[in-house]
Amino acid sequence: MIFKALDRKQDLFSVQEALPREMYTELYKIPLETVPYTKMQWQEKSKRRKLMELPGSIFETIHFHINNHRASISRLLGRSVSHIDTAFWYDSEGFDFPTHIDNPGVKDVMQLYLNNCAEAGTTFYDVPESDVKEKDDEQFWYYLGAEPPKKIRHRFEFKQNTGYIMRNHKQQVHGVPGKVLKGDHRLSVYCWIR
Repeated sequence: MIFKALDRKQDLFSVQEALPREMYTELYKIPLETVPYTKMQWQEKSKRRKLMELPGSIFETIHFHINNHRASISRLLGRSVSHIDTAFWYDSEGFDFPTHIDNPGVKDVMQLYLNNCAEAGTTFYDVPESDVKEKDDEQFWYYLGAEPPKKIRHRFEFKQNTGYIMRNHKQQVHGVPGKVLKGDHRLSVYCWIR
């Protein structure tokens, strides 16, 4: 994996060459629509499936591969990474994700794109702190500014074998402004860095 800070803030990094090619060869043999799945908490109504990581599956192999990069991710983040949890997301036609801030329970995360999907990458925005309000609930941070925000910080294309690492905080506003087009899908692995 190759990491690159996007700017001086050191809280958003691009990821290149995320997985070896042979993992993609194995992954593309699977008819994804047939993989057992569950729904994600707070995303039950979205067009997103959380694919089950069955023992011996390519998903488990990818999970192990990601965890083998804990040392390099530790150096990048300047802290010790003990484990990386994963969720494999299959997003189908019509999927989008409105502008939001992850709740404070999300600390450092990585999302790796496992296929190509036009117009369906993640966009991060520069927003003033005054556009973020705190509420006494699980979400805690709410973006209340212009929709979509006026200033784009970085747009990650949904391009195979790339992705990003995000250090979460109250101004880390992001979303998927485009929709997954007819006959297309997004496949990614979302990683909670512990």
